[in-house]
Amino acid sequence: MLIEYKPKQEHIKCVPLIPVNDAQKKYSLSRSQVQLLPGVNEVTDEEWDVMKSHLSREIKRKEISALEKNADKSRKKSGDKKAHNLKEVAINEALELVENCVNPDTLAKWHKEETREEVRLAIVEKMKEIKMEIPKYKPGAASSDDQALEDMTKDELVAYAAEKEIKINPAGTAEEILAEIKKAEAK
Repeated sequence: MLIEYKPKQEHIKCVPLIPVNDAQKKYSLSRSQVQLLPGVNEVTDEEWDVMKSHLSREIKRKEISALEKNADKSRKKSGDKKAHNLKEVAINEALELVENCVNPDTLAKWHKEETREEVRLAIVEKMKEIKMEIPKYKPGAASSDDQALEDMTKDELVAYAAEKEIKINPAGTAEEILAEIKKAEAK
């Protein structure tokens, strides 16, 4: 869920993730609290459901609101017409969301998930702007956080090459781009 935090005085808002009803108690939450920084933040739908009960005053004052963005039809998997994360938003709106985000957790999540070259580059630039360490790619390491080059789609390879400043022909096939990246990294 994309949410926007606009406090009158800039500060970090720590929100406990304490379920208040039986339905929320069934959620499998991976953290006990969420830190909201001024600007755009992303939380899971379950986290947002739990957070809303603790943020009623801020929501009434319109300091915190859910961003209702229409999903890009080509990127949305389910029938819902609203975007719930950055991957489902059209490129122009995604670039705007990245520009308005200073939350390191959100930027790191987006950096890991986003495959569109322009959006991924905007995320990297935003990380540099807030002096955040850009996650390193480890070739050949295929864990849950890292993806092997061979497993990447063409878009992911193009984004990877742009991030690493490797000159490639983006019009080439995935195999050609992979070969160019491996050749450049071998030097």
